Order: sequence, then structure tokens, then C-alpha cells
Amino acid sequence: MLLAAVAWHFAGHKQERSADMLAVVVEPFQIRQGWGYKVNVAGKTFIYQDVIPGVAGNHVFKSRADALRVGQLMVEKLTSHQIPAVSAAEIQQMRISY
Repeated sequence: MLLAAVAWHFAGHKQERSADMLAVVVEPFQIRQGWGYKVNVAGKTFIYQDVIPGVAGNHVFKSRADALRVGQLMVEKLTSHQIPAVSAAEIQQMRISY
């Protein structure tokens, strides 16, 4: 459901602003005993990720660098008009430990 809402929201921006370039920025942040990330689009939080996506459970990123890498993947997906989702296989491939 959340992915559908995110995809719908992003698709709406794409259609309404096809001639404009929106700033898409990833921002890591400390949480509990680890890290999370936010993806901001045009200065507003678009994705708030306080657990590692794509894996079962509520695991936080162990390092700022890991959170930043996955956040950057989301930025790349958004800017290439893909659904901003990550799978367990992608997390494994990026060697993100939890």
C-alpha cells in the first residue's frame, strides 16, 4: 500500500513537473543504536526510512555509510523514474549487515 502511494505521488510530480528538475537529496540520520535516512524531494521529506528496507524485522543500519548507500540507491531509482523500493537481494548485494 505504501509503495503504491509513493509511486502514485512520484508519478504525479513527474507529470506535473516534466519540464522542471526537482532536487532529490539523501540525508542520513542517527536513530536508536544505528542509522536511518531521509530522501528529500524539492526540500520536503519524501521517504523516511528508520529501518533497513526489504528485510524482515526492524533492523537499523549499523553505519552512516550503509544508510547513505541505500538512500542513494533510492535517489537513483527516483531520478530514473523507477519505484523507490529495495529488495532483500539488493541489500545482500550491497553487503549491508544487520
